Amino acid sequence: MNFYCTDKITLLRMYSPEEIAKYIRLSMADEYNQSDESESVVNQRRLMNEFINRNGNVGDRCKEFIDDGVSGTNFDRPGWNNLMAEMESGKIKVVITKSLSRLGRSSFECGYYIDYYFPKHNIRYIAIQEQIDTQNKENSNNEYVSLNNFINEKYSRDLSKNIKRVYKIKQYAGEYMGGIPIYGYKKDPKDKHKLIIDEESADVVRKIFEYYLKTQSKSMVAKLLTKEKIPIPEVYKKTRRGLNAKYPYEWSMSTVSKILNNQMYIGNMVQNVYNKQSFREKKIIKTDPKEWIIVENTHEPIIDIDTFNRVQNIIKANYRLPAKPYQRLFDGLLYCAECGHKIGIGNPKKDGRPINQQYVYTYCNLYRKNSAYNKCSPHSNNYNKLEQQLLNIIGNICDKYMKLIDVENILSNKKTAFATYTNTLKKKIGKLETDIKQLDVKIEKIYEDRLNDVITTDTYKKLTSKLEEEKSKKSIEIDDIKVSLQEYQQNNGVEQFLDANKLIEQYYESRKNPPRELILKMVDRIEIHSDKTIDVYLKIKQLKQFF
Repeated sequence: MNFYCTDKITLLRMYSPEEIAKYIRLSMADEYNQSDESESVVNQRRLMNEFINRNGNVGDRCKEFIDDGVSGTNFDRPGWNNLMAEMESGKIKVVITKSLSRLGRSSFECGYYIDYYFPKHNIRYIAIQEQIDTQNKENSNNEYVSLNNFINEKYSRDLSKNIKRVYKIKQYAGEYMGGIPIYGYKKDPKDKHKLIIDEESADVVRKIFEYYLKTQSKSMVAKLLTKEKIPIPEVYKKTRRGLNAKYPYEWSMSTVSKILNNQMYIGNMVQNVYNKQSFREKKIIKTDPKEWIIVENTHEPIIDIDTFNRVQNIIKANYRLPAKPYQRLFDGLLYCAECGHKIGIGNPKKDGRPINQQYVYTYCNLYRKNSAYNKCSPHSNNYNKLEQQLLNIIGNICDKYMKLIDVENILSNKKTAFATYTNTLKKKIGKLETDIKQLDVKIEKIYEDRLNDVITTDTYKKLTSKLEEEKSKKSIEIDDIKVSLQEYQQNNGVEQFLDANKLIEQYYESRKNPPRELILKMVDRIEIHSDKTIDVYLKIKQLKQFF
């Protein structure tokens, strides 16, 4: 390999092998986008040893620092940190990398080390591929360091976008793209993008849902699991945090809550929950739930859908409320229209009558705690009468719905719209796939023309390059349409309409004595005014037009 130097043979002879550091880095992104094996750890080592041997030293005896599978977008790397310690102590006089990109792909930080850190510590930096040598002032290649660093960072930025795009396409297809799966599942040995049930931990998940339905208290569930000395998920999965856990059997409310709220346990793949802020940063942040990618029925469920929904309804109604031996039908759903605080329900008196027949009164929580300061007003209502009034309101709304809404016609129209849109997208995909096949035919014809000397090599390269670029654009367009199709299938509204209609029919049939769980599925919140007027906010959007 040519390398510009005033005295090539003695370039490294003046140093002892212990003063020369070979720095090798290979990232996950390099492996993902690798077109040949030139970036592998083995090949980087071989290339640097050959260079050192040709320039007056012994490559095998020089110190070696490796970061395998580590991003170059920041310098917080184990191998680099070890090298930094050696440089700080003055033991290292020369740092050699296969190329500038192996040093790193951050333009700012690479510039800092080359322009400031290395000169300050009297360290010679050599990048073999770009023929850069910071100690050789006559080397004109040093002038292009900034440009090369910029190109390397741009490459990393573009590659990061491409990888994210591929990940999202796979996530929309329902493929698992994470590391260690959630508690209760493990990766399928035959396909790492599929999940299968891990029976041992799945039994604990089932127990958590069972305990919560009985106690309606997350803290009580955590206490029961702790009492039974069941290892917490981190310990069971043998993560780094789990291996260092001081209290391996102490379950927390937050851990229980995460399990109870996770749709993964009903067979839905939930991904894109966390994202990196930048391609440079390691730190991840939680994304808005609207950006989560949820694909239904991708793996075997641990919890059936009815059990899961019952738990969700209880969680929402019991938010920050202690578990009660008896719960009123609308408890947890009542709010003060004036101040926004919750409206509580008084405790029944022990007068011998069944709890549900005893007269109790409602109160505004803010007023009750601050009555001396005239904050808000009592909002006192006979709860029994209020409950009946609310049941009548909801019943009347359902009556209007059943009389005026032509369910079959609406459902038919929704299904038609769904079929029309999906067929349109599928036709676009089919047309693009046909175009790609035609481009392949053209490329093959051009190849034959080249073999028969009908066209020159340069012409062949130009024509095929243009056609391949066109193929790539069409492939990207296909992937984008598939993502749009997946999103539309998730949000078209047919399933939601059917579910809502089923709930309305259930309420209509049990209107005299509806179960609390059905109320929780239908009612979002109820606001009560000081003049005793009522605003009911429903979860089912089909009913909203009737109130």
